[in-house]
Amino acid sequence: MLTLEISKQIVKNVYPIVLSNRSKIFQEEVSVAALQDYFGLDHAFSVYAAATIIYQLEADGYVSKPLKRSEYKRILLK
Repeated sequence: MLTLEISKQIVKNVYPIVLSNRSKIFQEEVSVAALQDYFGLDHAFSVYAAATIIYQLEADGYVSKPLKRSEYKRILLK
């Protein structure tokens, strides 16, 4: 449970930074690996936190759903 709680705090604190720097973070594709590389998060926390951030970006309209034409990768929309 501690990992989940720490990950929630990471998402809460990091999402505004990701939102303002999304074009710099996701230069090639929107992925968990891109967020891990940019922030250097510990793997145990970053998988959950990064996936949650990507889903939130999608919900807010900044990232596409996985697209068949792009081999099911997400792309930045704005």
